[in-house]
Amino acid sequence: MDIYLPANRTNNTPFVVNIHGGAWTVGDKSTDTSLSKYLLSRGIAVANINYRYANNNTHLSELLDDVDKIFKYLITHSKEWNTRSTGFSITGQSSGAHVSLMYAYTKSDKIKAIVDRCGPTDFTDTSTLWQLDNQNLMDAVNKMSGNKTVWKEGNPIPELYIKSSPVKFVKKIPILMIHGDKDPIVPIKQSFNLIEALKEENVPYKLLIFQGADHSLDALPGNSVKKITSTADWIIKYGKN
Repeated sequence: MDIYLPANRTNNTPFVVNIHGGAWTVGDKSTDTSLSKYLLSRGIAVANINYRYANNNTHLSELLDDVDKIFKYLITHSKEWNTRSTGFSITGQSSGAHVSLMYAYTKSDKIKAIVDRCGPTDFTDTSTLWQLDNQNLMDAVNKMSGNKTVWKEGNPIPELYIKSSPVKFVKKIPILMIHGDKDPIVPIKQSFNLIEALKEENVPYKLLIFQGADHSLDALPGNSVKKITSTADWIIKYGKN
């Protein structure tokens, strides 16, 4: 991981862990270096991390264990770095957003703010599964979840898909969702599905829709800046104190 620590920080300074995308099976933290540097410029401490890729033997539980080790490391060094030991924020894009959500909802009580950038939230939604299948991503979903069966439309939803769906585990943590309305990989319906679960639990949320944007979110002029500034604003608003 890469650690970014702002000057004059205290144990009230927001501290966010960022998780890169890549369909759980590829990718690298270097794709989010510019995001990390911007957050640092806004006075936010950042851990920009790598983690094990999902494969036939490494699944979501192992990915979450990797994230948990990161948080334990940050906590262990909090006195040395003069940083917080609880009340962290977490963010990610695409599969990294999914891992962020699952960690915040199922693995930790130390998360106080989430920014979800076009992450999948509901693997029980058959229209989304069809779309992932159409994008040849079901193998990645199976590696992430550990599911060994072949899902086809009309078949029951595998239990491991249910257990990998953030909508089933929502906690009362303020969340910003950023999604393109033309996303061909993770349809914006996934954010709306999460909103329904958030409403049931009275969770503070905001959905920022990028009109015309695809899964990259950065396709249109100004989107890249809006993405990182909105992320920083949310973390500063909910990740302090």
